[in-house]
Amino acid sequence: MGQRPRDAVRFAEEGAKVFAVDKDSKSLSETVGHAASVKTHICDVTDGSAVKRMIEACLDAFGRLDILVNNVGGSAAGGPVEMSEEVWDAQVDYNLKSVFLGCKHALPVMERQGSGVIINIASTSGLRWTGSAQVAYAATKPA
Repeated sequence: MGQRPRDAVRFAEEGAKVFAVDKDSKSLSETVGHAASVKTHICDVTDGSAVKRMIEACLDAFGRLDILVNNVGGSAAGGPVEMSEEVWDAQVDYNLKSVFLGCKHALPVMERQGSGVIINIASTSGLRWTGSAQVAYAATKPA
């Protein structure tokens, strides 16, 4: 993920109340460290029920949702011939379905509030060849 996980910390440094989410508690702890204004939550963002619970947990913690940053991404090596259908499906779920589910469950909250912003993070891999065969990643990131 490079520098992107630091975005949550930067939001907190600027005074935002941050609800940081990851599927792995160790990675989440490493990302946010001991930032006082950051609450954490473990979630499989490919599971619609889990994403709905995540949004509800954010509302329970802070009472509102002003910014959703969809910053999920992962790649698997392989081109269309050697990649299995299961790996393709997992990549589509992780890189694309997760964005849909975040929007699906955040938008009604933001509409009720009368405000909110959604930031979807993409990748240059969706725009140009990045030097390795990652066909599923390259297909899902611009989407």
